[in-house]
Amino acid sequence: MVFKKLLAALQPEQRTAAAAVEFPLETEALINRLHDSAPLDEHLRILFDGVTVGGENYVDLYRRCLTGTGTPVTPFNVFHRFQSRRDLLQYFFATLDLPGARAECGTYRGATALLLAHAWRSRQPAFAGDGLFLIDSFVGTSASGEHDLIPVRNDDGTARREAFFPVAKADISPELVRSYFREFPGVNICAGWIPPVLNTLPESAWAFVHLDVTLYEPTLAALEHFFPRLTPGGVIICDGSIFCPGAKKAWDEFCTRRNLPFIVLGNRESILIKQPSVAAKR
Repeated sequence: MVFKKLLAALQPEQRTAAAAVEFPLETEALINRLHDSAPLDEHLRILFDGVTVGGENYVDLYRRCLTGTGTPVTPFNVFHRFQSRRDLLQYFFATLDLPGARAECGTYRGATALLLAHAWRSRQPAFAGDGLFLIDSFVGTSASGEHDLIPVRNDDGTARREAFFPVAKADISPELVRSYFREFPGVNICAGWIPPVLNTLPESAWAFVHLDVTLYEPTLAALEHFFPRLTPGGVIICDGSIFCPGAKKAWDEFCTRRNLPFIVLGNRESILIKQPSVAAKR
């Protein structure tokens, strides 16, 4: 009923335009209002009942990572966060027996990386962070390019395209993120812009890579760096978002050029598993 009322509030011409173009800022505002009146904790409890990581309830563990790192969660993104990170853990666990290091590009405050560290320790109790690389500028995003712009509605109902992410504006630092990983002192914090920071990484095989860099150019550069070095059976996951069309375009172009099969899950994550035949042709 609330959802219908919110939709009905739009003028007929606005509904027609919205049917043709998704306006991310409007979608975010709509879902925020809708979820504001819903019992979110109860939904999370039902959705993830029985999901555990090393004996700890998954929702409790991820909440602890979010709270401990000061990572914000909104009514709009709460289910995307919990559902996509549960999927991420499944692929992460599937790669733990593979040789190679693990990387996250786009760490922000480190909540997801901290979740991965705890998950790794749940399977390997001696894990202290070695082999886990956190890659970020730690000052925010770089400038958006043409592929990264999102549609925004003008007052007259027409659309324009503009950047969503502010340039180099974030309340984080490598030292701050390091402080969240006191239990995992071996974690590698790699500060710098992509692609230059990738040249500072060890010449290693990689078993698992999580991409959350939001924009076209860093997503493409990360794929070009990690895929040739990915262990057969290794996984690369790219976060999806209505605010990140450039990241999706970079992924699609990369995989199309190399004829790489991949899947897209319900929360827009794109995932590929490196096949042995692909590795042999490299």
